[in-house]
Amino acid sequence: MSKTIPASAMRDRLLARLQAPRKSEDWVRVLGIPGHRELLALIARHRPLSIGALAELAGRAQPNVSRALNALVSAGLVEVVSDGRRSVPKITDVGTDKVRELGLIEPGKNRDADSGRTAELFSIDTTEGNCYAENQENDVVDGLLTCWLWLSSSEERVAAQTKTDLDALGRRVLENWWRILYRRDAPFRLWDFTLEDQSRPNYALLATVTGSRLKLSARGDGKPALDLGVASRTSQIDAFEELLLVEFLRPLAAHHRLQGRSARPFHALLARIEDSRDQPAERAFCRTAGALGLTAYDLEDARAIEIRDLLKLIPDEDARLDFGSAVLADSLAEGQLWTREQFKRFQQRNAMPILAGLRARCGGDANPAMRSYRKGYDLARSARIALQLAEDQPVGGVEGLSKLFGADDSIGLSPKAPGALRAFQGFDDGRPTIIVEDEGPQSSAFILARGIGDFLAFGSRTACVADLYTDRQAVGRAFAAEFMAPIGAVVRMVEEEDQPVTRIAEHFGVMPVVVQHQYENSTH
Repeated sequence: MSKTIPASAMRDRLLARLQAPRKSEDWVRVLGIPGHRELLALIARHRPLSIGALAELAGRAQPNVSRALNALVSAGLVEVVSDGRRSVPKITDVGTDKVRELGLIEPGKNRDADSGRTAELFSIDTTEGNCYAENQENDVVDGLLTCWLWLSSSEERVAAQTKTDLDALGRRVLENWWRILYRRDAPFRLWDFTLEDQSRPNYALLATVTGSRLKLSARGDGKPALDLGVASRTSQIDAFEELLLVEFLRPLAAHHRLQGRSARPFHALLARIEDSRDQPAERAFCRTAGALGLTAYDLEDARAIEIRDLLKLIPDEDARLDFGSAVLADSLAEGQLWTREQFKRFQQRNAMPILAGLRARCGGDANPAMRSYRKGYDLARSARIALQLAEDQPVGGVEGLSKLFGADDSIGLSPKAPGALRAFQGFDDGRPTIIVEDEGPQSSAFILARGIGDFLAFGSRTACVADLYTDRQAVGRAFAAEFMAPIGAVVRMVEEEDQPVTRIAEHFGVMPVVVQHQYENSTH
């Protein structure tokens, strides 16, 4: 029968190993492991007060963190000291030097004066005031959340500060996690803040997702919005998500635990999010629910089935999140019904067999980092060259586009789609098929061109055209504008031939606003 080892004895053994004479291990080999570098950076940045707090920050199991600490201690990068009942990991001078040399913490970042923590975007301070009410069951954490922002007018970051119950704010963020990060073109009010040295909250921090990127904006309370610098206006979703976890939510969870409070409502919410992020199928489900404006958890069976049906209908996540954000939860069933019925109705008539071959010739997957509008413009120019269209040659509206891309006849138009949905592209027998709502000759032709551009750029088997301003929809809009009314021809007709915008629009079969935008864009 195995003998149970008391927890105190296990702790003493761990301390003994960590405090044993250092072995001559090569720090280069130790820091060659990404997980070790991550822990060293977390210790340098956050100064955790226990191994458990470090595990909380890292989002890893404590035994796993303890094994990694063994390696860091043996390499002389970290030491573990006993502080009462806690074992505190502390970075050594050697570790600090390596952190700087390897750029694990960027120089010049703002630091929390008390903890020495370097903040990439967020920092929390729980030292001011009474962090916990006298009632031990009360989870209130009175503290300060700082979001470090660059302003266009400043060479240094400014502190956007929010004094509040951090536990309540953290729970609100976690409860809306998937909606904040994955519902597109829908600003979410994160929290209100005050700039340093000002007396009251007078700005709201808003987050708007456009695709793989998230835009921050600061709306003023009776005053102009803050003019944020480029470095603060946009960031990658993955990077913003990690900073929320690493610099706000995990440190808050660690603070709770250090006060002897574990398994609190906040911890349950955080654990649920962390678990979902680690499971690919559940992560896809939760992101899709977020795009629809839902919380992803505790859904009714009928709603969960609708989301799983959408996952099957649109396997490509980027296309699916645009679709979900266009129809939202209330119109999801109607949106899926519209796409299925109209696709079945027009799958033969609206098929465009030339598209697949043209995509290969135009190199739709080239330069994935290219800005959306530039990718759309370049694809349109490549497509016109491949189709041997002169610069000032109109494509001929819906009928002309149908003929250019191999439809047997002019494609059929569908009744109005639900929500912000305007068209849908599917794949049938190796041929892309696009269904378009009937909005009149000029508008329907432009929407059809957007769907064509989306397929040439992304090649998804299923995707939508939507009345959203996302990165993906921007590609389709730019393609349609340049394919239907090329900038070069527009500029020449305006400046050299002195033709009015309305006449140019009639020539190309587009709305005057398209011509106007093309001319304005020619100066950029």
